[in-house]
Amino acid sequence: MARSGRWDLNLLLTRAAAEDTRADSAAARAAEAELRAMRCAPEMHDIHVSAARVHRRNEELHRATARLHRSLARQVTTQAVGASVVTAISEATDAPDVALLLLTSDGAAAGSQATDGLGERAQDLELVHGEGPSHSAWNSRQPVLNEGDEIAHHWPHLGPPLRSLGISTVLAVPIRVPHGVLGALTLYNPPARIRCGSALQGAADAFAHFLARTVDVGHAPDSLDLADIDGVSRLHRAAGVVAVDCDCSVNDALALIRARSFVENCATSAIVERVLSGDLRL
Repeated sequence: MARSGRWDLNLLLTRAAAEDTRADSAAARAAEAELRAMRCAPEMHDIHVSAARVHRRNEELHRATARLHRSLARQVTTQAVGASVVTAISEATDAPDVALLLLTSDGAAAGSQATDGLGERAQDLELVHGEGPSHSAWNSRQPVLNEGDEIAHHWPHLGPPLRSLGISTVLAVPIRVPHGVLGALTLYNPPARIRCGSALQGAADAFAHFLARTVDVGHAPDSLDLADIDGVSRLHRAAGVVAVDCDCSVNDALALIRARSFVENCATSAIVERVLSGDLRL
């Protein structure tokens, strides 16, 4: 799907068209079920209504996935893969500050990407503290919405620094697949229309559907091939360097990298680049 860190434009557009076709088919099936519900015997009414709802949800999912593919296609010549994903989600939700966090089945961070500025800073803080909206949505498998003082109440370590960044509302939803939860999408200070969570959950479901069709997901979240998400492979290469230098585990090395970014008040990616270039030894 990606070539040299970029998406394959033609394949994106082809798959968008395929998702449109699937959406049209689901819409047609929904219309048939709705018509049957109007004409059937009373005892069959609820069955046809339920079927129509399922088909309408499938239609919405395929249309959202098609929009995601087309949004990525618009950015394909100017942005790398991971940045394109969060930009597309930002565009779909009208939210400027978006973070994507992918987690393994035991809760270890497998990859992350955020929009520049507030989104990146907030996500770095969550990775440093090991708590926050993304982790909560992943754990609960439910949307998480917190506002004002609730942020510090729910995440005593992360909450105060988030509030100091000017974040008054956080909304996170799980990225769900049949075999588990891949991670979460989080919006910081989302627009009011998004705060019910359904629009963002639709974007998360579309992203999960998108991954299932474009990346080798396999049979469990741990087998997700994250090579195309910017920064992930570099983070783990840097962790390998630190693990060797410090004679520690990779998880401890990741913690050291994140702690250094917190101490220096800079993005984790900046520490990663310095470790890989040899300018920094932890």
